[in-house]
Amino acid sequence: MELKTIDFNKKEFIANGQKYIISDKISIRRYAEYQKLMPRLTYGLGFDEIFKSLKNAYAHLNKQNFADSAVIIHNIMNGISNVEESSRIHPALKMAALFVNREGEDTKVYDEELMTKKIEDWTEEGYNVSDFFTLSLSSINGFREAYSESIQKKETMQG
Repeated sequence: MELKTIDFNKKEFIANGQKYIISDKISIRRYAEYQKLMPRLTYGLGFDEIFKSLKNAYAHLNKQNFADSAVIIHNIMNGISNVEESSRIHPALKMAALFVNREGEDTKVYDEELMTKKIEDWTEEGYNVSDFFTLSLSSINGFREAYSESIQKKETMQG
């Protein structure tokens, strides 16, 4: 079975019998959750990030800043353990759940259980995860610009 995609021009889609509406607005309560998810999404545990963090910890150890290096290493360990959790929901999906609402949903409140149910609906319906990454990443102010700049720097270094 081929994965489904979201038609972003329609601003709505059906998943597991529920109508979902893509909003460009977010309540204050949901924004608090958004702020928690933003760094987890943008500073995830890719190999580049792990390497940079370990390099930073190594530099702190050489300066005998043991507390700083311990904090960095502890954060890496926590990040890796979170990736291994089978119940872990990717931050991009959680972020998308803040903006993609069931028809009739009270968008003023944040309900963790409802967010999980929405993601389960999208999974059951067979939607392509990249659509939800697109929604999440496009919601972060300055992300697209920073991403484009990093791609340009990488191309300059390679070329």
